[in-house]
Amino acid sequence: MTEPVILSASVRRRALIGLTLTYFLSFGSMGIQLPFTALAMKHAGLGPAVIGSMWAARSLTGAFSPLVYGLIADRLGGARPLLLAALAAGVAVFTGLALFPTATSAVVLFALFGCFANPANSLVDGMILTVLGPQASRYGRFRAAGTVGFGVSAVVVSVLVERGALSPAPASLFPICAALIAGAFVVVLVVVPPVPRPMLTSFAGVSVALKNPLLGGLILAGSLLWASHAGYVSFLSPLAEAVGLPGTVGMAVAAAVVVEAFAMPLSPLLLRRVSPGTVLVACAVVGTLRWWLTPWCVTPWSFALVNGLHGISFGLFFVVIVGVIASKVPVTLRQTSQGLLSSLSLGLGGMVGGLGVGTMLEQHVDVRVIWWSMAGIAALAVVVLVPVARRLR
Repeated sequence: MTEPVILSASVRRRALIGLTLTYFLSFGSMGIQLPFTALAMKHAGLGPAVIGSMWAARSLTGAFSPLVYGLIADRLGGARPLLLAALAAGVAVFTGLALFPTATSAVVLFALFGCFANPANSLVDGMILTVLGPQASRYGRFRAAGTVGFGVSAVVVSVLVERGALSPAPASLFPICAALIAGAFVVVLVVVPPVPRPMLTSFAGVSVALKNPLLGGLILAGSLLWASHAGYVSFLSPLAEAVGLPGTVGMAVAAAVVVEAFAMPLSPLLLRRVSPGTVLVACAVVGTLRWWLTPWCVTPWSFALVNGLHGISFGLFFVVIVGVIASKVPVTLRQTSQGLLSSLSLGLGGMVGGLGVGTMLEQHVDVRVIWWSMAGIAALAVVVLVPVARRLR
C-alpha cells in the first residue's frame, strides 16, 4: 500500500483549524437548508410534491458527483481546488434560490447543487482523514464542529422565525445559507493549506477495491438508514405542524445537536471497548426505535427528546462508518471511497426517502404512517448490518 505524505506540524495545525472552521460554516448553512427549505418553499406557494422533487433532484445528481469529485481528487493528489469550486457553486445556487423561488427553478437549482456543490463535505472528510493519518479515529472530534454549526444556525433561525423577527421566505433564509457557504470558501482559500496525498496513478485497481462486499454492505446499510431520515431531514417543519407542534423544530434540532456533539468526539473511547460493527448495528436499532416512537410524541418535550436520538442514529453512525471505510481502502482511494459513501448513502438514499415522504404528504397520508414507514426502512438497515458486523469484529 502507498505510504501517506508526511505533513509538517505547522501545516497539520493550519489544516485542522481551517477545516474545522469550514465544517462549522458549511454545516451552519445546512442547519438552515435541511429544517427550513420545506417551510421556505411552502411560503413561496410550492406544495409537498414539488419540495420532494427538489430534494430528489439534489439527491439524484448528488448520487454521482461526490464519487466523480473523489476520483478526480485522488488522481490530482489533493482536494483543495475541488473544494473551493464546490463551495463557490453552493453560494451561486442559494443566491439563485433567493432570487427565483419558482417550482421549475427550485428543482433545477437543487439539481445543480447536488451536481456541483454536494461533494464539499465529503471532500472535507477526506482532507481531515489525510491530515490525521494514523490518528484517523480522532475524526469525530473535528466533525463535531459541523454539528455545532448546524445546531447554532438551526436554533437561532428557528427562534427568529417563531418570534416574527425573520421571515421564512426564500429571500430571507437563503441569503444566509449563501453567506455561510461563502464564509467557508474564504476560510479554505485563506487558512487551509494544500493537503497533498499520494496520487492515484491508475484507475485499474479502483473497481477491485470498490467491489469489496464488506464495503458494499456498509454503503447499502448507510443508504437505507439515511433514507429513513428523510422525514426529519427534509420535512420536519411540515410534519411537526401536521401534529400540532409547529414550534418544536428548534427544540428538536437542539436536542439532536447536543447528543451528536457529545457522541462524535467520544466515539474513539467507545470503539476501544465495542467493535465498530456492534456500534453500527446499535445505531440502526436506535434509528428504528426513534421513528417508531415519534408518532406517540404529542408534547413539545417528548418530540424534542426522541429527536435527540438523531445524535446516535445519524451522528455516531456516520463517524464510525467513515472511519471503517477509510481503514478498508488504500490511501490513494481515500477521497473516492468517501465520495462513494456520500454518493450512494446520502445521494440515492436521500432521493428515495425524499420522494417517498413528499409523495405521502401530497397524498395526505396519516403522519403516523409516514414515521412508521421510516422505522421499517431503518429496520432493513439493521438486517443488512448484522452479517456485516460479524466481519468487522
